[in-house]
Amino acid sequence: MNLKASLLSACIFFLLTVMATAQQEGFRITDSRTGKPVAYAHVKIVELGTTASRFYVSDFDGFVRYALSVPVQVQVTYVGYQALTDTLLPGDKPRLQLLPEVFSLDEVVVTAQYNPGSADKSLYRVNVINQLQLRRAAVTDLTSVLRNQMNIRFSQDASLGTGMSLQGLSGEHVKILVDGVPIIGRLNGSVDLSQVNVQNARQIEIIEGPMSVIYGSNAMAGVINIITNELPGKSFTANAGTYLESVGKIDFNAGFSLSRGKHAVGLQAARNFFAGYSPVEDGRESLWKPKRQVIIDFDYRLMLKKAVINSRFSFFDELLLVRGSASAPYYYKAFDNHFGTRRYTAKVDFATKGPNPLSVSNSLSMYNRVRTLYFNDLSVPEKWPLEYDTTGFGSFLSRGMYSLRTGSGKLGSQFGYDVTHEWGAGDRLDNGSHSITDVGVFATFQYTPFTWLAIQPGMRFIRNNRFDAPLVYAMHLKGGAYKGFVFRASYAKGFRAPTLKELYMSFVDSNHDIKGNPELLPEYSENLQFQVSHRIEKTTYATETEVKLFYNKIRDEINLLPVLGAENDLQYTYYNVEQTRTLGYTASLRSSLYPMFDLRVGWGTTGILSGNEGIDQHKLYWTPEAGLDVTCRMDNIDLHLTAAYKFTGRTPLLYITGEDQITVAYQEAYHNLDFSVLKSFYKERLSVSTGLRNILDVKNITSTGASGGIHSEGGSSVPVAWGRTVFVKITYVFQKDEKKK
Repeated sequence: MNLKASLLSACIFFLLTVMATAQQEGFRITDSRTGKPVAYAHVKIVELGTTASRFYVSDFDGFVRYALSVPVQVQVTYVGYQALTDTLLPGDKPRLQLLPEVFSLDEVVVTAQYNPGSADKSLYRVNVINQLQLRRAAVTDLTSVLRNQMNIRFSQDASLGTGMSLQGLSGEHVKILVDGVPIIGRLNGSVDLSQVNVQNARQIEIIEGPMSVIYGSNAMAGVINIITNELPGKSFTANAGTYLESVGKIDFNAGFSLSRGKHAVGLQAARNFFAGYSPVEDGRESLWKPKRQVIIDFDYRLMLKKAVINSRFSFFDELLLVRGSASAPYYYKAFDNHFGTRRYTAKVDFATKGPNPLSVSNSLSMYNRVRTLYFNDLSVPEKWPLEYDTTGFGSFLSRGMYSLRTGSGKLGSQFGYDVTHEWGAGDRLDNGSHSITDVGVFATFQYTPFTWLAIQPGMRFIRNNRFDAPLVYAMHLKGGAYKGFVFRASYAKGFRAPTLKELYMSFVDSNHDIKGNPELLPEYSENLQFQVSHRIEKTTYATETEVKLFYNKIRDEINLLPVLGAENDLQYTYYNVEQTRTLGYTASLRSSLYPMFDLRVGWGTTGILSGNEGIDQHKLYWTPEAGLDVTCRMDNIDLHLTAAYKFTGRTPLLYITGEDQITVAYQEAYHNLDFSVLKSFYKERLSVSTGLRNILDVKNITSTGASGGIHSEGGSSVPVAWGRTVFVKITYVFQKDEKKK
């Protein structure tokens, strides 16, 4: 009897041991230097001899639950670490160790690439702002992302929002994409960067220089592509966060994703509120206008055996309030303008798997802006609508690309097309409806005769239903015969047709009088760039130095210029500047001492020369700039301290005189300094960021040589920021592992 009981106990113990072991089947991912587990690493597992792939994310302890029944190839990636590929066999008990990147030079980029690949190997110089940098800066919109980036300058308007320039060329020449889809809704020529949400961004990729061969019109100065987070392989994830800033800014966001087999869905939503701000109290009016935003993104993914289908529906709603001052003599009446903006975007992407992918993307975007004038009886208080007008725009984009590379890797090619049809109608659009269609077919060819040299010519054929378009072509070179040295050189032609807003749209309120110009001509451009870098990377430190030179020449550049001497001092119109040249350089140093410090230093200058009557056609107007980012990392307590500084020198501004001549004014230099602290808790589930923005308390700067302007609200003082503020950002993430049957 005792023998039977002993045997039964032994069997039960054995079965429990087997069950416990089975529950822990899998492998762990750790940091090769510290031995700490790497949570949320992305893992791709492919059974050898097949094309079937499975995707996982490591848990908080760095563990991936997977039963090794057959030989598999494992690929592991995570921000801040070098990618790892290994083969695992049944019976192995591996511990995969990731080697940290001293700083991220080899992040995977997708913009304008044949296949996703490392930024260091791309023929284009791609500046990547990764997710860790976004978290450190506690960013909420594209303005806060780009504020301290080199070679990017901002133009602020308290009503129209934030515009930008790149390489001295205004925002009309910069194509802003979200996962490859252009954002529509330009008002004064530029997309309002404060309307571009980045709460769900995985990384942001910036390519400077003409990309007209690949992306067509509006890409002469470069491309900014916001890459959003992919739906994770976890069975369920959820996130929530809030952002508070002492100026009266309150943001909330939340979302979830659910994965079941081939299907995955995700929903992200945000509500942003800004109370408005004025440096000096002026009754009901605010210099920086109050606004409220609602943003919703819904995603669906279908994983097929040889292809992936991704779809997204995005909704954006903004209400901007422009309060008028109380009317004399009794001060109980006032008139307010409410500007409502809505943007809808639906997108479906199809992409095949494998080394020679085919991708097709179709998107439909609708943009609607409504102005409503209210009469306010402040003694009650009540308000009544008096008048309203509406302007709507739409855009359909179909884009396809096929990439082909030979087995040796020496030859590659990419063929593609895109069709863009835009239309608009409304009271502010010349009281009518207008449309413009652009069809492009492009091809690039890549030849790599040696491992250290790559050559890529490209061309684009364009058919525009309103303007004659030339053949657009480009040549790119990348080389590096000596260890650590890389050079890139390029020459490219560009073309940009006037947009419907530039041709026909008018925008008039108490602070603006913008008129379209149906007589505008298209722009033609040339660009020359050269960049050289040197990289040293050791076990615990790394440095990279870089120098970049650029030259742009544009014929008939379309510019939004103030009209001096007009009856209304705030009158602006679009105008073709006969010849515009910009040239300059940037030099930068990136250095890192693992795991304590990250340092980024940049300096440079941009010169602008405009060949037009009224301007010295041989004088370059220079704008210097400098930047410094310092981060102190304490990984043992998950704490990051970051200081970011940017100096923007005196900037030239063009104006039209009453005799249709162009003259030059200046916007004075200013400084920006931010400081932030990032701390993670509960195995990185909870993140808290806090700090100071605009520590130097810059609000308005002087504009000399002219009496007013679109950004000056009728005076010689230009608003650039709302002064020193304190902010707090809190984010919580929950993830549930996928259960294995």
